[in-house]
Amino acid sequence: MSKVLGEAGRYVSQQSIKKYQKQFIAIFLITCVFAFGVGCLVGARPKGLFSYALLVLLLITFILAHKKLDRDVASLERERLQFRKGAVGEAVVAHVLDNFPDDYYVINDITTDFGNIDHVVVGPSGAYIIDTKNWKGVVEADGSGELLLNGRPTSKPEVKNLIRRIMSIKSKIEVLSPLKDPFIRGLLVFPSAHVKATWGSTGHVHCLTDEQLYDYIVENIRGKKLTAKEVDAFSQSFLALARMDKDFA
Repeated sequence: MSKVLGEAGRYVSQQSIKKYQKQFIAIFLITCVFAFGVGCLVGARPKGLFSYALLVLLLITFILAHKKLDRDVASLERERLQFRKGAVGEAVVAHVLDNFPDDYYVINDITTDFGNIDHVVVGPSGAYIIDTKNWKGVVEADGSGELLLNGRPTSKPEVKNLIRRIMSIKSKIEVLSPLKDPFIRGLLVFPSAHVKATWGSTGHVHCLTDEQLYDYIVENIRGKKLTAKEVDAFSQSFLALARMDKDFA
């Protein structure tokens, strides 16, 4: 089995919890403000039309605020569900990576300036940065280096964003690693989708399913094979970078 460092899905799990906390805080605050306002009016024993008008205004304000809160909570819940789905996808890929040979290192959840990296794999065949997408449906290239999901453009430029994360982490690894100009392959992995994006249609980032991971990384060594010493040095550089995040386990 591979040498696994870090907790898979930590980032998306944390984000899901934060979304839930935001929902709770928003509901709690608006309820407290309304209760305080009503309490002040009732405690003051309002008399006259003006006092009752204030109470009606407070009720209307609360109803409008509650409607907006419902929309915000629904939006937060959709985001939270997306993070939870992402955690499931990362768990599937992590299980595959766990069963790589023992001369491979797997480092989960590394934070970069351009977002989180789900998995890093380092072994005799090289270094790989993996971004897991738990999408449903058909994934294909759009002809311009980006992706289509079920024939439609994605909400974000996934290939471009992964390349930015790779370049960000590579500049730091070059400082930490004794290897000169280390080559790092970017992989977009889809555990729940049918992948029709052929290699090369998305530039230096390749798209594949979780079932293709083992053959792609372990069985199909391309170019110069890394020595055990190089693998260890390379993986320790990634690990040193990961440990800059205080939450890295």
